[in-house]
Amino acid sequence: MGFLKKLFQIVSGKKYRNCPSGPALDPVAQRALKAGLINSEQIMAYCDSYTTGLSNDALVEGLGSNWCIGSPQEAAETLESLGRYGHRFFYDIVFRVYSDGASGEGRQEVLDALVASGRYGSPETVRMQVAAQEPSEEKELVFSALESAMEMLENLRSVFRLLEDKVNGSYLPKDYSAGILAWDLGRLVTVARMSLDCKYIGQDELNRILAHVDGELGSHFSSWPQFAKSYIIGRASWAGQNMTLGGIIGIAEDLMTDEKSPWVLSPL
Repeated sequence: MGFLKKLFQIVSGKKYRNCPSGPALDPVAQRALKAGLINSEQIMAYCDSYTTGLSNDALVEGLGSNWCIGSPQEAAETLESLGRYGHRFFYDIVFRVYSDGASGEGRQEVLDALVASGRYGSPETVRMQVAAQEPSEEKELVFSALESAMEMLENLRSVFRLLEDKVNGSYLPKDYSAGILAWDLGRLVTVARMSLDCKYIGQDELNRILAHVDGELGSHFSSWPQFAKSYIIGRASWAGQNMTLGGIIGIAEDLMTDEKSPWVLSPL
């Protein structure tokens, strides 16, 4: 089902799908599930349970096409990467480069930051491999990351100080500097739930992930509108301005204002 059709269903009133067999009762899980609400509303998943309620075809297609997940190992690797790095790893680098007013396109500054991060190995070793003529796995990883980061930098340039929603108003520079943790947390919740439904992970692992998400919520966010800003900036930096972004902002606005919304009923 396409995004616009799903969005039409949401606008038409098919919102906040509750699991017929009952919600997750653990308060930690319930708070963490709310971190995934923008994403779960987008894909028409249950809003209150460990299971998504999606068909097997939708689960396989969603994990396979969007996340390249088709096995327990791939699910574990993706979930670990989302929890540890996510898109915020690139965003923190490109926002710093953008804020520092890098000359030209900023490619060298981004490359230097990626190497210095240590994610791809010892910075000194990786710096030598990048400068060498010979190919290497580390060099390939760094340059692949560079392309992803440069795309995010261009998207950030295109949306900086232009984003807004009906509750928060126009987003200020301090909102962009706060980062995009919410974007990663929301997707982590959804991918973990879908992975549970596909039996790629077990309930204990999902519980661990939800507990992690709940801890991050408590440490970094004081309200759902604040969370929504971080999520929307993350989505915009990942894919830029397009019709889908407008739809996602609309979902977030609804979650912040609808009297039946789980966010409104259970403030952060």
